[in-house]
This record gives sequence, structure tokens and C-alpha cells, in this order.
Amino acid sequence: MEKTKKGKPVILILLLSILAIVLGLGTYGYYNILSTDKIYEGVSVDEFDLSFLTKDEATKLIMNKREQELDEKNMVLTYGDKVFDINIRQFDFKYDYDSAIDKAYSIGREGNIISRIKEIITTKKNGVKINLNSSYNKDKIYEITESIAQEIDMEMEEAQFHFNNGNINITDEVIGKKVKQEELAQLIETNIEDLSTIEIPVEIIYPTRTRELLSRINGVIAEYSTSFKGSNKERIENIIISSKALSNDIIMPGDIFSFNEMVGPREKKFGYKEANVIIKGEFTPDVGGGVCQTSTTLYNALLLADVDIIERHHHSIPVKYVNIGQDAAVAYGFLDLKFKNNFDFPIYIHSRVVGDRIHIYIYGDRNAKDYSIKIESKIVETIEPQEEKVEDSTLAPGTKELVQQGRTGYKVHTYKHKIKNGKVVDTQLITKDFYKPRNFIYRVGPSISEEHEEEEAIEENE
Repeated sequence: MEKTKKGKPVILILLLSILAIVLGLGTYGYYNILSTDKIYEGVSVDEFDLSFLTKDEATKLIMNKREQELDEKNMVLTYGDKVFDINIRQFDFKYDYDSAIDKAYSIGREGNIISRIKEIITTKKNGVKINLNSSYNKDKIYEITESIAQEIDMEMEEAQFHFNNGNINITDEVIGKKVKQEELAQLIETNIEDLSTIEIPVEIIYPTRTRELLSRINGVIAEYSTSFKGSNKERIENIIISSKALSNDIIMPGDIFSFNEMVGPREKKFGYKEANVIIKGEFTPDVGGGVCQTSTTLYNALLLADVDIIERHHHSIPVKYVNIGQDAAVAYGFLDLKFKNNFDFPIYIHSRVVGDRIHIYIYGDRNAKDYSIKIESKIVETIEPQEEKVEDSTLAPGTKELVQQGRTGYKVHTYKHKIKNGKVVDTQLITKDFYKPRNFIYRVGPSISEEHEEEEAIEENE
């Protein structure tokens, strides 16, 4: 019995020793785990397992693979036969290795010992995957789109029409191209990960004046001339200046032409002289007198060309250089001559002064305009002037002095006849003009009978 009692303490001591050893070994094991400088088991970045690797080892592992891949990551952009093979490093594309590794290393290292051990065990069992983030420089994308645009962009050029003494020469047009840089930059941004081939978006700018269209100007479709014989040199100079400003203009199909816009202000700084103009039925000196002869000559040429006249004004009195009802008055900022090119081909206006005449030619497609136009004006009413008398006691009895010259008035209808194969196929009333009459005005002295009655009255009073 005594031996048994002595044996119990020994066994207890042995058990306690074993427990201490076990606990000591466990504490030592966990101490080593918690104090390690390596990433815990089960942690990965993308497809890379970083278990038991130091931060430096993990960084090298990922960088060696990803940097090699970057050398082979290209984005292909195409337009026609042009191919732009761009490595994504040109966008300053890079991975954020440090952030990913720091996050991987932080797993199992936050909180108290128990929470850390719990996270380490869970990570070992289930694993934790961290994404490797990347970035790029938008400014670099725009630099590349600008560089691409410099290679693709092309200025649009209209075909040019050259007229020299009746000889026509036409240059080719150039179709313009313009890279849509903003749209291309957005396509590149959304394609950074996929790296699919991109069709470069390009705006095509088509000229309105092509060689084919301008080539339809192949001859004169109408012409008209008027004489300025007897005009003074100032008036002639104004006709010449306005004629030059008007000449050599092309009006495209559907375009509207304005005489005032083409010729511009009639001012001395542009060389215009002072000459008579018609203002309220009177000839009055003003800068630009004579320009209305240019506009009238053009108007008649346009009528013969059969374009749509959309604005025209007659003078307050008939002019001598065209038939009544066929004049076109202009005044800058007030009265204009406008027409619309209703043909499907361009119109070219050429004007020149030869001798004492101004000639205006309308060029177009002679093959398309297979008819002619005749203009006819008819006076439908003549209004004779009346006489107005203003008594003036300062004049001798029976005296009659002219104060205002009278002028006959007219109502005029103007017609346009379309002639084809020698026959009139259509007639249109195009204008109704009223040239107002002006009465004669006289100053008259007292009548002789009134003077005689006055003398008799004086004698009776005596």
C-alpha cells in the first residue's frame, strides 16, 4: 500500500511535464507562425500562389511573368491599308505590384492573436485571391490618337474652275478625312484589357464642287448686253468696277445669289465715283451711280437663262438702256437682286466691258438647257400727267412758269416665253410694274380779268 501512494505523485508530475512540453511546443509553433515574414498559406494574387514567399520573392515572381507579358501585349488599330501596332506600354500601362503584395502580406496580420490565428487557418483552408490592379495614362492615349490623326487626316479640297478668255480648266477635288479622335480614345480605353483589333473611326468630308459637277459648265446658256454710250467717265468707272466684282462667280445648284453681297458696298474707298442715280423719280448725284445698269444687264441675262428670280425691284422711272419693265434697281442694304439656281448643274457668271457696252454671260450645261427664252414687255396702261397751278401774286398777270416737269406714268406687264423647236411651249407673266406719273406744276400770276376788276374798284373808291 505504501508503494502505491508514493507512485501517484510521480505519475502526476510526469503528466504535468508532458502537458507543459505539449503546450510549450504549441506556443512555440504558433509564435513562429505569427512572427514569420512570409505570406501565409493559401494567399494568391491573380493566378500566382504566394504561399510561404517573402514580399520580395512574391514581387519578383509576379513581375517576371507580367512584365514579360506586357512586352507582348499589343493593340492593333487599322484604317484601310494603314495598320498601327501599339504596345500598351505606350499608354504608360503598368501594374500596381506593391499594393497587391502589401495586401497579400497583410492577410493574418491584423487584430489580436486569436483573430489572426483564426484568419490564418481559414485562409489555409479556403484560400484568398487578390486582384492585381493596373493603370494607364489618358494623356498618352490622346497623344497617340493625335499621332494617328496626323497620318490619316487629309484636308478636303474643292475642285477648282478656271476661266481664261473662254477656255475652261477644272482641277480635281480632294476628299477630306478626319480621325474622330475623341471616339477613338474611348475605344482604346475600353479595349485596354481585351486588346481586340480596332477600326479607326474617320469622318469623310466630301467636296461640294467636284470635277464631274463643274464639268457640266460647258457653254453659254444666256447672254445680254446694254450700252452706256453718252455716260460720263464717273458713271462708266462705276459700271466697270461693279462688273469686275460680279464676274467669275459660280452658283451651285440650290444656292441663292445676292447682287449686293457679291458686289459689296458702293463706297469711295472701293473706287466708286459720284454719278447720277434715280431717287424718288429724280436724278441725284450719289456714289455708285451706274451700278444699276450692271444689275439690270445681269437681270436680263438671268431671265434668258431661266433661273428663279426671288427679288427684283424696278426703278421709279423707266431707264433708257433696256425696254420698260425689264430694269432692276439696286441699293446696298435696301434694294437687292437675288436669284436661285434651280438647275441641277452649276452656273458661272462672266462679265466684261467692251467699248461702250457691258456684256454678261451665263454659263451652264448647254446639253441640259435645250430651249430658249424670249422676254416681252407690254404697256397695259398709260397715265398722262395732270397740270397743277400755284398762284403767285408776285408774278405779272398772265405769267406762267414751269416749276416741275411732268412725266407720263405706265403700268407694264412683262412675260417670259419658253421656246422649243421654234415654237412657244409656255408663257408666264413674271412682273407687273407701275411707273408713277408726275404732274406738271406751274407758278402762275393773277389773271388779266382779276387785274382789271381790281383797277375798277380803285377808280370807284376815288
